[in-house]
Amino acid sequence: MNNGWPEEYYAVIFTSQRTDAEMELYGLTSERMIELAQQQPGFLGLEAVREENGLGITVSYWRDRDAIAAWRDHAEHKVAQKIGRQEFYSWFQLRIAKVIDERSFGLEDL
Repeated sequence: MNNGWPEEYYAVIFTSQRTDAEMELYGLTSERMIELAQQQPGFLGLEAVREENGLGITVSYWRDRDAIAAWRDHAEHKVAQKIGRQEFYSWFQLRIAKVIDERSFGLEDL
């Protein structure tokens, strides 16, 4: 178990290619979505990286599929999804995976 997380949980893997449009608006929207996701029941954590060329991967962790569905359907998140399709991303791919095991190295020193 990790940080008191359930033994099994879900990962939502969002891989995307950013456009050059509205970098400031993208940053504000991204920050707001992270803040909002952290407030959702069933949210466990988030990891994100983005290369200089705009390719990025964000992995959010959730207790169960119901929590993921509630986040997907959240009104403010739906607005951000629409803007993302129209402005922020040239493409994206979303995957949902069930995490049944995990291992780590060196995290106890962080």
